Amino acid sequence: MMKKILLLWVIATVTVTSMAQDRMQGRSGQNFEMSNFNGVITGKVIDSLDRTGVEFANIALYKQKDSSLVTGTLTDASGSFMIEKLMPGRYYVDIKFIGYQSRRVSGIMVSPRSPKVDLGTFSILAASENIDAVVVTGEKKMLLHNLDKKVFNVDKDIAVEGGTAADVLQNIPSVEVDTDGNVSLRGSSNVNILIDGRPSMLNSMEELPAQMIDRVEVITNPSAKYDPDGITGIINIVLKKRKEPGYNGMVSLNAGTGNKYNATVNMNWRQDKVNVFANYSFRRGQMDRYSIGDRVTLFNSGADSSFLSQNTEGQSNMFFHNIRGGVDYFFDSKTTLSFTGNLNFRSFDMDNNVLSNSYSNFNSNTLQNTRISLNSNDGIGHEYSLNFKRTYDTPGKEWTADAFFSRNTNNNLNNINQQEIFNTVPTTALERAETDGWMNTFTFQTDYVTPFGNGGRIESGLKAQIRRSDADYAYTIFNALTSTWDFDANRSNHFVYSEEIYSAYGIYSNSFASGKFSYQLGLRVEDQHAKSDQRTTNQVADVNRLNLFPSAHIRWEPNPINSLQLSYSRRVNRPNVMVLNPFLNTSDKFNWSQGNPYLEPEFTSSIDLSHNLNFPKTKITTSVYYRDTRNGFSRRMTVIDTVATQPTLTTFINLSHYENIGAEAVVTQNIAKWWRLNASYSYYYSKLFGDVVSGANEGSSWNVKLASFFTIGKNVDIQLTGNYRAPSITVGGSGRGFHMAGGAQGETKEMYWVDLGARINVLNKKGTITVRISDIFNTQKMKYSSWDTNFYSYNESWRDSRVVFVGFSYRINNYRMRPEKRVDSDDSFDMVE
Repeated sequence: MMKKILLLWVIATVTVTSMAQDRMQGRSGQNFEMSNFNGVITGKVIDSLDRTGVEFANIALYKQKDSSLVTGTLTDASGSFMIEKLMPGRYYVDIKFIGYQSRRVSGIMVSPRSPKVDLGTFSILAASENIDAVVVTGEKKMLLHNLDKKVFNVDKDIAVEGGTAADVLQNIPSVEVDTDGNVSLRGSSNVNILIDGRPSMLNSMEELPAQMIDRVEVITNPSAKYDPDGITGIINIVLKKRKEPGYNGMVSLNAGTGNKYNATVNMNWRQDKVNVFANYSFRRGQMDRYSIGDRVTLFNSGADSSFLSQNTEGQSNMFFHNIRGGVDYFFDSKTTLSFTGNLNFRSFDMDNNVLSNSYSNFNSNTLQNTRISLNSNDGIGHEYSLNFKRTYDTPGKEWTADAFFSRNTNNNLNNINQQEIFNTVPTTALERAETDGWMNTFTFQTDYVTPFGNGGRIESGLKAQIRRSDADYAYTIFNALTSTWDFDANRSNHFVYSEEIYSAYGIYSNSFASGKFSYQLGLRVEDQHAKSDQRTTNQVADVNRLNLFPSAHIRWEPNPINSLQLSYSRRVNRPNVMVLNPFLNTSDKFNWSQGNPYLEPEFTSSIDLSHNLNFPKTKITTSVYYRDTRNGFSRRMTVIDTVATQPTLTTFINLSHYENIGAEAVVTQNIAKWWRLNASYSYYYSKLFGDVVSGANEGSSWNVKLASFFTIGKNVDIQLTGNYRAPSITVGGSGRGFHMAGGAQGETKEMYWVDLGARINVLNKKGTITVRISDIFNTQKMKYSSWDTNFYSYNESWRDSRVVFVGFSYRINNYRMRPEKRVDSDDSFDMVE
């Protein structure tokens, strides 16, 4: 099948390129004064602060003598542009992009002696930056809009100082993180989370320090270039990596109440053709967790009932070390080879004490169970990537090739002490569960981009992704008579999973009406081969699927203040390995779980319409969206009344489909020079069809996030953040595990909290002191209920979320501090002929 996809990719690339060339050649018959003359203007547009290319900036070309419009185009992903088919004459160029100040380049001369004119690199300023006569200073914009994604610059966010990636995501509009660290986007946990564009090796977002994160990209309707995984889209966490000349670095230390510590060291050195970077981070976190839960089960048409009450107290201790480094070698200005390696060591210990009381009114049986578990989880993860990038003389033409390998090993040992009193008769059981597992992932990808005409672009690529995983779960019981640990075959299992996905994509993009309208059309084809093998029970399931994933984006930008964008994509959510394992896990007497090897992936068609308004002091982004998910799967809970303890069995099933309708608004308001306000509102409505319990098939919810930023003098910043989530039904399951907050059988209750942070610059701004208080009023508690035809359950869970963090950071050679850029006070720049 891979050969067929390769052939399809080659044919599509050649065909579309030939069409583009025919289109260009078709114009040659036009009656020009000089039919053989082809004037060309090239250039590059970058952000004035972070020096990165600005994609989709409008480039409009005018005649110098009468200011008549000649043509227009858009910049590519690197910020480069090219305008061809020009006649000799004088021109000027206007550069515009929403959220940035316009810039004009004048005095451009195209002549027979100089038919090709390279304008070089031009920086544009964020609209909120102040310009004096000589010097420009400022900070990166917190929110940027590209054609297919929103970019949130979070490296200046005071509210996450000393925190983790979970804290960072918590402050992103439309993103939610529950008390267990599960991430949701637009009300659904079916989101694909990447780190530097690749699947994360992390077991939890709590393992990644916030200081390592540069920005977060939220892509609700990804183009065909991206993997289609994730119903609501992609959250890509981009880590910091510097390339400034010379030697620079930063050291950060943070400490929080309740034995919470972290430290990061970032170093970078660049000279001539070599750039070397290294990062080390350490995190130690202690977390106290609590939960209470009640369940009522009815039998015999409600005539009889049983009651179960559970109270849990637990403490987790996490130790995490991460070492990341790499080297970039620049063969020349157009060719780069990069190598990156990442190694992490993690240790996660969890102590849980669960007290359960069960009573049945129809047989007068009572059961009191105390389950003490000491869980130790150790793992090592390492990944390596090799990246090649080649650009060409033609602006925007680029070829990349990437190879990636990761291996993640995990050893989990859970010692369990269960003490029971059943009708006044006490018993004690010592049990042990041990899991040895590993997962290997290999990925190869190559992408090719070629421009044509005035603003047109073709992107195409191939990708192969191979995964292998193995989990051996052994359960033993202590035999008091022989003082040995006896193997329990009924509660042990060995599960092996393999998956291969081969894909190809093609994207065509262009613009018209002088760049005011831009569009992108794409198609991705994927061939999936998967096999799940439950070796204990000899259950094998094979999967072979071929799927198409189209995407489309169009944007209208009539002026630098307004832009309107419409997008569509087809997405998929494939069940995780844990959810596919068919073995019945009965290690907990009251809570059983079982995977479903025949669970089908769910497919979603998503439409998104958004509008951006950009005034000097106010920025408003609004959007509405609709999602239709077919073959959706969800967590399903039932009570097994044929067993004495009447456990709750959790598994996954496929629904017929469900629909989501939502609206969002994000507002940034500069109230005064010292006060700025960010606010976001998100509303969504969900309706489920299929095998759904009555009363849980539809509902709506909303959330609000407010962040207020205060600047006191030149060295003090304060940030106050508030979050509120309204009650909501639980729509669908993530397909990634058996956590309680997912599924189509319940409702989560409201939750709210407030954070406060301050940052003080010291040592001539080389040092920074930060203080942060999370959940000031200690209100961050998760409440949820579930029900079926014969049971109802209610649960609350919370942790020690009110924490005081104190941190200090020191920059070496002004690491992360942007150099001041000297520019002329006039927006017009003349070229010397």
